[in-house]
Amino acid sequence: MTEKHTTAEIENIMTSILGIQQKSRAFINLLTEGEALSENHLLLLLQLKLTDGMKVTAISDLFHITPGAATSMCDRMEKMGLVERKREDKDRRVVKMVLTSAGQFKVEDLFLKFQSKKLQDMAAVLTEVNALLQKIII
Repeated sequence: MTEKHTTAEIENIMTSILGIQQKSRAFINLLTEGEALSENHLLLLLQLKLTDGMKVTAISDLFHITPGAATSMCDRMEKMGLVERKREDKDRRVVKMVLTSAGQFKVEDLFLKFQSKKLQDMAAVLTEVNALLQKIII
């Protein structure tokens, strides 16, 4: 049986989702302010920080861009000294993009723009929002 929702409930959810998206983008803009990084560069740095590296095909899938565009993005970041190509030991044909030590430092440095308390508060709220969304979409 389908539950009927009010227009107000639906509009509240839509407004909240759009607000979160806009504020997330504004936060990313604050992180990249004064940097030679685009939004996608920053997001790739964050993704690489959380993983042990990514193949260019995975990067193109993540950003919904062509493998050629992903390669160009990685080339630019490699010239900036933030990422490097690394061959896997088990299969030398597999090449992953990984953060350099400068890339690791850059990620940490970007967040120094914010007070520790603000970052702690943001982490707590985002963790809660992610947990709630996980319950809904599974």
